[in-house]
Amino acid sequence: MHPDLQIIVTLWGHDHRVDRARERAGALKARIGEIEEDIAEIAREMERVSLALSQTVKKEAETQGELNRYIERRDRSARLLEGGQSLDFVAVQKQFEQCSERVERLEEEVLECMDQRDGLVDEGAALEAEQERLKDAKGQAHQNWVTEGRQIRQEIEEVWPQRQAAYAEMNRDLASKYDGFRGKKMHPVAPMGEAVCTACHVVIQGQIRIEVNAGRRLHHCRGCGRWHLPEPEGEE
Repeated sequence: MHPDLQIIVTLWGHDHRVDRARERAGALKARIGEIEEDIAEIAREMERVSLALSQTVKKEAETQGELNRYIERRDRSARLLEGGQSLDFVAVQKQFEQCSERVERLEEEVLECMDQRDGLVDEGAALEAEQERLKDAKGQAHQNWVTEGRQIRQEIEEVWPQRQAAYAEMNRDLASKYDGFRGKKMHPVAPMGEAVCTACHVVIQGQIRIEVNAGRRLHHCRGCGRWHLPEPEGEE
């Protein structure tokens, strides 16, 4: 391998390692953020359920109060009909029927409120359990961030001086081109495949292949601009 290409490959190896370390650190921190968002969403859902439960309990109480009043009216009408004390039998009979009908509807509404209340209580309990689980998960994620983050920092601190030393070995032109790849988040090198660049599939001339495989010259792809890496056979 050409000496300059060896420097590029070495530098890229260090940068790639640093990039992966930083990505791992970013993923650990992002995981904490994701869990915090989930916890916030759970809190909003719990607030919604709490409000709905309060409204349902209030409605149930109001409906039950109205039901009790109509039961009392119905029963009073029934006693009048049974005792023959009513001066207007037809009016009392009509009142009894209307009250009975209203009682049935109100009883159904009370039962619906009770079902809704029970459902909301169960939903609230499930949300509370999920909130506790997420809090535990956040604690574990934070611990991972602290523990693995320390290891990642140590890794970067170990690699960075080597990276800087390799970068210092490059001449200005190579460094500028290399920085261009870094700025575009592109790999600076690409192996030569069967007559083409493995990155962009542009045909590589035979003389270039020979020189790259022999390590005589540094060549970059006419298509993507990446430096060609020797074929495994040429490397051997």
